[in-house]
Amino acid sequence: MSAPAEVDVAVIGAGIVGLAATDALARRGAHVVCLDGGGPGHGQSAGAARGFRHLHDDPALMRLARRSRAGWRAWEERAGTELLERGGVVRLGGDVEPDIAALREIGVQARALDGAEAARRMPWLAPAAGPLLLDPDGGALRARAAIAALARFAGDRLVRARVEALEPSDEGVTVRTTAGEIRCRRCLVCAGAGTERLVAPLGIAIERDRRAHLRLTFATAGGVAADGPAPVWSDRSGRFGESSYGVPEGPGRYALGLTVPDYPAISDPLAETVTGGLDLRTQRARLIAYAAAAMPGLDPAPVDAVLRLTTTLRGASSDAFGLWARGGVLAFAGHNLFKHAPSLGELLADAALDDGPPDPLLRPPRPAAA
Repeated sequence: MSAPAEVDVAVIGAGIVGLAATDALARRGAHVVCLDGGGPGHGQSAGAARGFRHLHDDPALMRLARRSRAGWRAWEERAGTELLERGGVVRLGGDVEPDIAALREIGVQARALDGAEAARRMPWLAPAAGPLLLDPDGGALRARAAIAALARFAGDRLVRARVEALEPSDEGVTVRTTAGEIRCRRCLVCAGAGTERLVAPLGIAIERDRRAHLRLTFATAGGVAADGPAPVWSDRSGRFGESSYGVPEGPGRYALGLTVPDYPAISDPLAETVTGGLDLRTQRARLIAYAAAAMPGLDPAPVDAVLRLTTTLRGASSDAFGLWARGGVLAFAGHNLFKHAPSLGELLADAALDDGPPDPLLRPPRPAAA
């Protein structure tokens, strides 16, 4: 489809957040277009699965997660397919009883998980793992199915065109693209790693740390299957030598990644992808060693690997996000956004259509004190 000449809001980026915002704007009756130079979800939203959890250090994010879970269920009804699996989240480490209390405060019936039930849910897990917390309302997000559903919702509002420049004026914003110029009252930039390229020339400074991140997928040895949907995994204990996360990628496949911030840094502040030449042999070996220690029921030889770029806001927590504004341009950036996409789409649509201050949740985080 060719790009329209004029719209109310132009959304740049067809990742999970850009598509969510496009959908929310369309449901509010706005004339909206979503622009991306690649296919939907081709950038940082790519991959088979993500994890959905309620537990965060910030209580506001825990409440946001509860809203987001309802949003995922609403998307499921519209899409006619499951997007958030019912496998739950199993966490090792942390303060189990206070964390259970915090989750119950927001209506999640979390509980301690005994060894026998853990073995049924994750038969590949080491018997020595524990104590464990179960968030029964979390689970794996079917990322590809979610992107496909939101792209269907967007329909002809989704236009494949690379955005070259943004030109704000008193009348709005001119968006220069490979498909022609588009005039809009507001421009919402949700372009992932490509956001800085577009907004830095406008004086919007978003400081992020760019790193390469490796995730390995393992097969369950001997076809061992979980009793029901496999849970998402979170290990903050250090018991098996690393802090790690895990997510099921379908029957017989489980992906693991490290959560420590010592992956190779990308020096280019405008990098949008991970280029070649990085030595990740140490990280790969550490992941394989972790899998062997923590999950001996997985085949030790990885069957797949995903290398992606992560962009975390400098000096803030890994779950932080924020919205920056200059004239008619709104720039959204953050990390670990997939799980909150339904709620973020609603908040960003409100911000794009309202001339007042955005929801406090969208305030850019202040860097942590040195």
